[in-house]
Amino acid sequence: MNEGETLRKERQYFLTIKADLLKQSAGKFALIKDQELVGVFDTDADAYKVGLGKFGNVPFLIVRIQEAEERSWIPILQLGLLRANP
Repeated sequence: MNEGETLRKERQYFLTIKADLLKQSAGKFALIKDQELVGVFDTDADAYKVGLGKFGNVPFLIVRIQEAEERSWIPILQLGLLRANP
């Protein structure tokens, strides 16, 4: 499975648990790996540190828990010019 497909599955999983997370942890950051909620953190940096420590330099999803979805486009990532794999 490629990185894009992996992250799509993580995102789909997040959407299935989003309502519960909003009740308990709105405004915080969820760390998701292998369609499992690893934890909820106050900052994205905290989530990243834990993800990197547990899984190494591999794709995992960090997403802010909020009602409205943030959309951003980062060309270097979207075009595949920067990769997380060694």
